[in-house]
Amino acid sequence: MAVTISLYNSLSRQSEPFHPQEEGLVKMYVCGVTVYDDCHLGHARSQMVFDTLHRLFLETGHTVLYVRNITDIDDKIIRKAAEAGVPIEEITRTYIDSFSRDMGRLGILPPLHEPRATEFLSPMIALIDRLLGSGAAYRAGGDVYFRVRSFDGYGELSHQVLGELRSGARIEPGEAKEDPLDFVLWKGAKPGEPSYPAPFGAGRPGWHIECSAMSLHYLGPTLDLHGGGMDLLFPHHENERAQSEAATGKTFARTWMHNGFVTTSQTKMSKSLGNTRRIRAFFEDSPFPEPVTREWLRYFFLGTHYRGPVDFTEGGLAAAKNALDGLHQCRALLLERLASLPIEADPQEGSLLKAFMEALASDLDTPVALSVLHGAKSRINPWLSSPTSGEPPVDPREVRALFRLAERTLGILTTPASLWVGGDKSEKGGGAALSQEEIERLVLSREEARKARDFKRADALRDELRAAGIVLEDQPGGSPRIRRI
Repeated sequence: MAVTISLYNSLSRQSEPFHPQEEGLVKMYVCGVTVYDDCHLGHARSQMVFDTLHRLFLETGHTVLYVRNITDIDDKIIRKAAEAGVPIEEITRTYIDSFSRDMGRLGILPPLHEPRATEFLSPMIALIDRLLGSGAAYRAGGDVYFRVRSFDGYGELSHQVLGELRSGARIEPGEAKEDPLDFVLWKGAKPGEPSYPAPFGAGRPGWHIECSAMSLHYLGPTLDLHGGGMDLLFPHHENERAQSEAATGKTFARTWMHNGFVTTSQTKMSKSLGNTRRIRAFFEDSPFPEPVTREWLRYFFLGTHYRGPVDFTEGGLAAAKNALDGLHQCRALLLERLASLPIEADPQEGSLLKAFMEALASDLDTPVALSVLHGAKSRINPWLSSPTSGEPPVDPREVRALFRLAERTLGILTTPASLWVGGDKSEKGGGAALSQEEIERLVLSREEARKARDFKRADALRDELRAAGIVLEDQPGGSPRIRRI
């Protein structure tokens, strides 16, 4: 469906029509993670935001050159490895695997490229050499620094005045930089730390230079879109922009997007404050009677506009599950009703589909898109609940198409309707709690056993589900209906 996408640009502080440099091709770079610990809900929200944007671009017919980096050399990684008495590679391997598992659990589509900083040392060194040659960088005390005052546009992205920034900055002990605002591009070698050879002295890269080198390698001097969390706006993205444009003389990113924070009790969730909630905990040690599913978390976060803060509460998460249950129940009834009608293809256009896509195209307004889904549910439900209700108030095939569109773009309604179990978890029987994934696995295993005429195993699986409060009601010629007791 043809829509005009508009996105809020952090640089201009206004919503602008999004037009990539090459029609139909989006060059998109999103900052990934530093792999020294498990990811928390702040990471989950950021990845879900840009995953939804990625899906929107795909849905509108774009090819997306999507790059998301991994920082695998950093002070925090070095410190964690030293404390654990293990090689740095062991720490990074552990948390790269953890990050990958978390992204799979959340249903995040993979980027086209996911480079690691240690794989791009040569391009970083070449970029630093280029900045040294132009006078935008200088050597001091074994380190290499970027000369901030050499870049006239410094502070424009984060909308800060250079003079005010300089008055609040200071030179830390051991630093030999000319100006408190100058930032490190290359850290000289220190005993006990990893180092790599370079023409300006052995050492390791600073954090900011990594993203510039990797994005320039894969996407060229100008990105269509650069994204990340609001916490990266300054100094990371400000510094990226300065060093990249100083090196190439071209606009580094045409659109900058930043998602808001996840808070708890109105306080930003961060590892330094000790108030984070790890992603894996929701799948392995949920605060609810069952692990939280990917759809559940996605619905919770997408219910708030990406630029605003999300205050995490168990009540808010429970409300999201109830709303999601309502959509699943409507979809199950709709598919059952449509199965008895002549098969027709989903419509490609309609007022509901248009409203949904226009919401997403308007600066990724997922709350409005979700309201379109619930509006459709409210209109179609009376017809679904009464077989003799006459003509439907809205084309049921368009509602089916709308639900499928939400699956592709929002990553919800992905569980087969026959396997979704809604309702209040307090209504379960006295048996052990089962996750949505475990229910799906057991139901599918029982269906396979029935097809193989292994009725003893099929009955055992049915009994296992019933012990957990799940009742299967076999339907003639179809998948069983599932309900809780």
